Amino acid sequence: MTGIKLRSVYREDEAPRVLYRLLEERNEEINISHRAMPTWRAHLAFVRSKPYAAWYLLEQDKEFVGAIYLSKMDEIGIFVLRAHQGKGLGKKAIKALMKRHPRKRFLANINPRNTNSIGMFEGMGFCHIQNTYELVDGD
Repeated sequence: MTGIKLRSVYREDEAPRVLYRLLEERNEEINISHRAMPTWRAHLAFVRSKPYAAWYLLEQDKEFVGAIYLSKMDEIGIFVLRAHQGKGLGKKAIKALMKRHPRKRFLANINPRNTNSIGMFEGMGFCHIQNTYELVDGD
């Protein structure tokens, strides 16, 4: 098993399909975004909008295994395909992202029920600083 490589979403023809596959694997119980699966057209429009400061597919052994981004507010978001979770790839990808895009401070927004992600980020030295609450207008 080789190290993790960061491949720009904007330079990989396969990126929209890989990213959509990642969305399909999202677990609403532990993820904080995409409560409803977007349409393919909406997904493509989002990717083309270049919403992040940096956005990469994670490649290992010539296979895309996940994605990571750095928001314009220095927040890290990461998702690894289920088949590749628990192998330390997330930690390697985060370190590679932080090395490539040095900042004074990095943030990570994590669902409080996502204990695996919390453990990984805390194990890397990230500290809990806030809880955010939401009210959705139910009419």
